[in-house]
Amino acid sequence: MSPAIHKHEGFIDKYIGDAIMALFPTNVDNAVQAAITMLTGLNEYNQGRKRAGYRLIRIGIGLNTGELMLGTVGDQHRMDGTVISDAVNLASRIEGLTKYYGAPLIIGETTLAGISDPGQYHYRFLDKIQVKGKQQGIAIYEVFDPDPEELFESKVTTQKDFEEGQRLYFAKDFAEAAKLFKHVLATIPNDTTSQLYLKRSAQLMVEGVPEGWDGVRKMDKK
Repeated sequence: MSPAIHKHEGFIDKYIGDAIMALFPTNVDNAVQAAITMLTGLNEYNQGRKRAGYRLIRIGIGLNTGELMLGTVGDQHRMDGTVISDAVNLASRIEGLTKYYGAPLIIGETTLAGISDPGQYHYRFLDKIQVKGKQQGIAIYEVFDPDPEELFESKVTTQKDFEEGQRLYFAKDFAEAAKLFKHVLATIPNDTTSQLYLKRSAQLMVEGVPEGWDGVRKMDKK
């Protein structure tokens, strides 16, 4: 993973357990390309593990873009270099969502806006989230270019149904939205995001739409 970061002009701020926090000061494209390189390399590595009968390794990458403060913190007994900002905290939360949505690479809306040519990538809107302490929701997206070929092609094929299902969901037409997500799942049975929207649609049809509902998923964790 580390060589992919250095290759795309990033630098590693620190290792946190089994996680890597890296910064890409030059441009957003470097961060996206590094993430794709990391996941593509992992796919190749996992082929060897699969042939050897070993358990496959999975990782999640979250990217966010914004201003931050970089420097040292601590006292005379312990000093450490680190970065501090809301943008950094949000990147960490986005990374944590990779498990929830079953998407190895998720980027925030500021990252998507900073890409020089978004059309060079394949991505799909996942959800609107609101982090604790913030009033506005943000959009998050899955970049699925590094997916294995069969899964990649399936997501391309079903993307129109997937996006129309989301449009209907946020328009509160849950019955029609559910039909489209079922159609996506007929092609990609393990598409976690479609499963989530199908479950939410069914729940809202039964329980009704709460007052003030706007479809934004509130993240209560700090």
